[in-house]
Amino acid sequence: MKNLLLYLSSGQKNELDAYIVYQIEKLRLTFSDCIFISEKEISQQIQEELLTQQFIRLEDKGMSDLQAWAKVIKDLGFEKLASFESITLMNDSTFGPITSFQEVFEKMQGRENDFWGLSNLRKENNLAEIQPYYLTFKKSIINSEAFRNFWTTDFSQEMTSYFEKAGFRSDVLFDTKGADTKEMLGNDFANYNLSAMLEHRVPFLKIAAFAIGALNSTLPTTLEYIKEISEYPTSLITDYMTWMDYPDRPYMLNDKLIQITEDMAFQPQTNQSIGLHLHVFYKDLLCHFVALFDKFVQKYDLYITTDTEESKVEIEKLLVENSHLKEIIVVGKKGRDVLPWMKIHEKLSDYDIAGHFHTKKSAENLWIVGESWRTDIEKQLIEPAQQLFEVFENNPKLGLIIPEVPAYYQSNFGPLPMDEAKMWEHMAQMWIDTDFEIEKGLRRQDFYLMSYGTMVWYRPSALNNLLSIDIESKIPAEPLPKNSILHAFERLLVYVAWGNNFDFRIAHRNNYNGFWANNAPGLAMRQLLSESEESEEFWEFMLSETKDEKVWEVLLKDDSQVWEHLKDSRYEAWRFLRLRDIMRLGWEKMKFIIKKKLGRR
Repeated sequence: MKNLLLYLSSGQKNELDAYIVYQIEKLRLTFSDCIFISEKEISQQIQEELLTQQFIRLEDKGMSDLQAWAKVIKDLGFEKLASFESITLMNDSTFGPITSFQEVFEKMQGRENDFWGLSNLRKENNLAEIQPYYLTFKKSIINSEAFRNFWTTDFSQEMTSYFEKAGFRSDVLFDTKGADTKEMLGNDFANYNLSAMLEHRVPFLKIAAFAIGALNSTLPTTLEYIKEISEYPTSLITDYMTWMDYPDRPYMLNDKLIQITEDMAFQPQTNQSIGLHLHVFYKDLLCHFVALFDKFVQKYDLYITTDTEESKVEIEKLLVENSHLKEIIVVGKKGRDVLPWMKIHEKLSDYDIAGHFHTKKSAENLWIVGESWRTDIEKQLIEPAQQLFEVFENNPKLGLIIPEVPAYYQSNFGPLPMDEAKMWEHMAQMWIDTDFEIEKGLRRQDFYLMSYGTMVWYRPSALNNLLSIDIESKIPAEPLPKNSILHAFERLLVYVAWGNNFDFRIAHRNNYNGFWANNAPGLAMRQLLSESEESEEFWEFMLSETKDEKVWEVLLKDDSQVWEHLKDSRYEAWRFLRLRDIMRLGWEKMKFIIKKKLGRR
C-alpha cells in the first residue's frame, strides 16, 4: 500500500540532529515513500543514511510549515498525489516514536475518518484543531476539490475546521476536549502535559514540552518511565536539549552518569596524552596520590604546584625517581588549589585530556568528612581513569567529567539557596570576563551542578578561557567565607564547558541509597530552625526572592501570628520550604498554592 510521508525539517544546521535521523529510520518502516524537505543543504552521506526517496531543498527562507507543505504539494502535482492511499505531513518538532507508531497508524487508518492527527488543541464551544506537527490525509480527501483548493488558495485558514466544513471527518488519537487541565499552565496538552500524552500512548512528544517543563518535578520520572516502557534512546532527548535549553536540567542527569565498572585495573590503557596537575598543600598525601596515578592513570605527565620553596625541596626528595614528574612550581599560599591551577593551566593545553587534583582535606570539619570526601573522588575519578578516558575518546563533544556528589553530602545536605545567592555576583562577573566564541547565558539558580572539591578530568579547550582570567586580587585571606570567588569558580566549570560547546558527564559509583537523600532536607531544616542567625537569613532570603508582594504582605505583614507560627513550627516551615520548589513551575502556580494554604489557616 502506497503511503507518502512529507517530512519537514526546519533546523538551520547542515548536519541533522541524531533524534531526526532516528525518527526517519523508524518512520520508514510505515511509509512506502518518504520525501525530506528542508531549507538547508543535506550532505550526500546523510541522504544515503536516511534512505528517503527524495530530498527537496526550499529556496525561499522563513516559510511557515503550511507554506512549505503547500509549495511541495503543488510542485509534486495533485495527479501524482492521487496515487497514494494516504499523505502524512510531519515536522521535526517532536521526539519519538516513544511507543509503536506502526500500531497507531494502523489503528487510526482503520477508523472511520478522512483525516487524523495525534492530538488537538481545544478552543471555545467544545471545538478543537488538530495540532499540525502530525497530520494524515486519506484517499477520500486527497482526491477532493477541497484538498486542492486548501493547498492552492486557502491554507492560511485553520485546517481542521476548513475540512470539517467541507464535510470531511476528523479524528485524533488523543482528544483533549474533555481532559483535565489541572496543574497545567495552558490548555495545550502537547506542550504542557507530557504525562497525559504518554497516558494516551501518543508516540511523539513535543520538544517544546521538555523546555517548558524543564524544572517540573515529574519530568525525571517521565524520562525514567520512557526507559521502562520503550526502546527509545532517551539520550537523544537529553543530548539535544543540552544545547537547545540548558545542560543541568534534573531530568537529564541520569543520562549523564558514567556507571563505574568494578574491574577497573584491567581496562585497556589509553593512547590519548594525559597531563596532570596536582596541587600539594598537605604533603603527607603526596605519595598516596602519586601511587594512585601510577597504578590507574599509568601513562601521564605530572605538574605539581606547592606553596613554598621548602615544600618544593621536600617534594623533589620524595619524587626523585618518579619518571612522570615534569615540573614543580612554587605558587604561594593564596587561592587554595584553584589559583595554582589557573597559573599553570597553559602547560596542560596541548594534552588530549587534563586532570586537576589536590591533596584534599577538610580542616574545618571532622577528620572523617575530608577523608571520606577524598576517598569518594579517588574511587570515582582516579581508579576508573582508563574507563573515563575511553568515554572521552568515544565522545568528541565531551569536555568535562566530574565526580558524583560525595557520600557525606548525600547523607547530610548540600549548599542552601541563600549561600548560593551570595556567590552570584562573582559567578556573573567571571562569566562576563570569560572569552566565549558564542555568548550563552548563565542562569541564576538555587543550585549549581559542580565538582565538590573542584577535582575533574577535562579537555583543555573546554575550560582554558575560564582558567585564563585574572581573579587573584579578588581572593580573600583565609579563612575563606562561604561566598568567596573560589567557591563561585567551583560552580562554573560545568557551565563554562557548555558555553564552549562541550557536554559533561558524572562519574558515578553507587555506594549509597536514596533514603540518605530523603533525609537531607529534614536535616537542613533542623539546622535552619535551631540556629537563629541562619534561620532569620533564610526567611529574609525567601522574602527577597519573591516578586508577588501582595501575597507576601498577606502572609508576612497582615498576619504576624502566621509568620511566627511558620518560624516556630518545623512542620509548617517544611511545608513552606516545599513552596520553593513549586516556584520553579511558574509564578501562577505558586500564587495559587499559597492562596490555597492561606485559606486553610
